[in-house]
Amino acid sequence: MLMLPLNDFLYVAGAVQPADKTKNNQAAYDSGFLGFHFCGPQLEGVNLPLDVNAVWELNRVNRDTAFFANKQKAHTASLPRYNAKHLREAAARSDENNRLVQGRKSPTHPQQAALDRILRQERKLQRGDTVLSSTEAFYNHDTLYELAETNETKPLSTVRLMNRNWSNQYRVLHHTQTRPSAAPEAQSGERYTEKLTQRVVTKIFESGAYVAACHDGFTTFLTPTFSSEQREKIFSGETTIGKEVSRFLDGIKKMYQRGWHGIDTNSEPFELEPIEKPFHYIWVAECPANDDGEPNPHVHILLQWTVEREYFEAWASRIENIWGHGFAKLEKIRHTQAAGSYIIKAVGYAAKGGNANQGLIKGNRYNIARCSRAPGWDCLASFEAGNMAAIIKELGYKLEQWRKPIDRFIRRLQKKHDQTIKAKAIAKQAKKPKEVQQRLSARLAKIEHQMRASRDQLKSRGVYASTKNIYCASFDGEQAEEKAFDFLLWAAGARGWSMESKSDDDSYRQTVNEAKQLARIEYASKYERFKEKRAYWQSVLNDPLVPNETDNEAELAKSMLIREQYETQALAA
Repeated sequence: MLMLPLNDFLYVAGAVQPADKTKNNQAAYDSGFLGFHFCGPQLEGVNLPLDVNAVWELNRVNRDTAFFANKQKAHTASLPRYNAKHLREAAARSDENNRLVQGRKSPTHPQQAALDRILRQERKLQRGDTVLSSTEAFYNHDTLYELAETNETKPLSTVRLMNRNWSNQYRVLHHTQTRPSAAPEAQSGERYTEKLTQRVVTKIFESGAYVAACHDGFTTFLTPTFSSEQREKIFSGETTIGKEVSRFLDGIKKMYQRGWHGIDTNSEPFELEPIEKPFHYIWVAECPANDDGEPNPHVHILLQWTVEREYFEAWASRIENIWGHGFAKLEKIRHTQAAGSYIIKAVGYAAKGGNANQGLIKGNRYNIARCSRAPGWDCLASFEAGNMAAIIKELGYKLEQWRKPIDRFIRRLQKKHDQTIKAKAIAKQAKKPKEVQQRLSARLAKIEHQMRASRDQLKSRGVYASTKNIYCASFDGEQAEEKAFDFLLWAAGARGWSMESKSDDDSYRQTVNEAKQLARIEYASKYERFKEKRAYWQSVLNDPLVPNETDNEAELAKSMLIREQYETQALAA
């Protein structure tokens, strides 16, 4: 706002009106709103009508100064309080930490992290990796050989040659008898289980294989469920799943052994004769949660019992009536040789292992008919343990190395198989041409053929051992007996196993000693090569490590050189 002096103002206004009128208007202006100290309180010694510009400027400066002063006070009050002494100490520590090397107060390079990483890698290459990447680096078969040489043979350890006739399997078992101790307390009270144990799963698989090998296998898969009323009785403790399944199996066993009659699909009456064969069965119960979060108890049963097609409806209806607690679903097993896998997959163990949600069950969780239980192993011979644990572990290591490329190939095929199935489903849904779907089907068949061939290749060797289990080596197939005895002779001749029989029969012990001597003659060169190799690696292992003598000045010069090279490359980039 530009303010004119009074004389200039009167001169300009005189062009349109008399000067006295202008003075009167000016008096009214000064006495009005704008004339009443609009620019702030009037300063002492200042004539307002003559110095309006000066008054305006002075008051503006005062207002701005007061405004900024108040803002600064508010900002200062909002800041946290610091201790000046603590700030100085922190600054000193930061200064020490930012040094590149001790003794020089140079600031840290912006790329110091990359330089430190390069130096660490170089030092690691110089001194080697001192961290064991696996327990096998220490607990390997070579260590077990050394332990067998330095320690006396434990009298409670025995090597047993065992056989199972029904499956034509042999195994060499390193058995350690536990020392006698107080018997554990007898179990009392009610028993609850949450899942099948690995031991039970093994029993089920073996029973399925035994029935398939010796009794033509299981043929029917039955899944009975429980009604809501029966579930309430189970959860209230009036009965258990095991009791209900036992009652049901007793009922259908009588039907199996006594014969039964009914009406076929042609509305004709029929009567079936009793069956004299043993009544084979396996049952497993589970109680997972349903979609609503409620427990859903049901049972999976394998049976060796089939009827003709025209009698199936009457047979299924009769079985469901004997069950009497809900729906009972019957299915025909297509592959009787793998019947054990049906029930294991049904409870989810095969897919999820111990993580399968099988539910909490009171009482028995499974049962196998006595006639369906696989016979155990028979011990053919017993020997002193010696270094057999190390030999089995070495065998497992070599077999794992042989299996790895085949396993990788199978995994790649499995991935292609899954992708092809998805592609085929997409092509079918998109109604692609028939030729496209046929090509995908042909590709799927080719992949499945390759997978079967690879799995057959793994089984063809007929020898099973693992580094995770140093107590057992198994032999399958038609030549299982020959492979087992060849392994024992190789262990005695090429690995120095004692092969001392524990039999009381002198003639048998003499025969074993003769076989041992022949084996040592046969494998003498291999045993010498084995001992030389172990001696070489023992000397390497026992060679004392020479400490690296580092020169601090040389290390410093080297680090500075690396830094300069890094900076040069950074500038060039």
